[in-house]
Amino acid sequence: MLRKKKVVLRQEKSKDGFRYLGVEIKDNGDLVFEGQDLGAGVEDAFGASEYEWYWTVKAQDIPKFQKAIGSGANILKSLKKSFSDQDAAKIYEFMQGNEIPFESYSRVGD
Repeated sequence: MLRKKKVVLRQEKSKDGFRYLGVEIKDNGDLVFEGQDLGAGVEDAFGASEYEWYWTVKAQDIPKFQKAIGSGANILKSLKKSFSDQDAAKIYEFMQGNEIPFESYSRVGD
């Protein structure tokens, strides 16, 4: 049986724009969160209508994440259960509070 390697945690459209957050396990085993916000809400905050970011939890740090979230072997399923829709905004705080190491990249622009 083939396991899912990617799940969408948030994909919502509103009068202020569009918000997306997905997470996947890359071929090298890293867990990568990919987020994108578009629209007026972003422009009000950053002066540009697009903001995107990536957070990468290296493969060797995933067991620490799994322990913190109380997940078994399927971390994507646990992330979907715990951090979907509005709860997606809690991931950063969760990783910080549980000292989950991750690399971060972000970009603002059109």
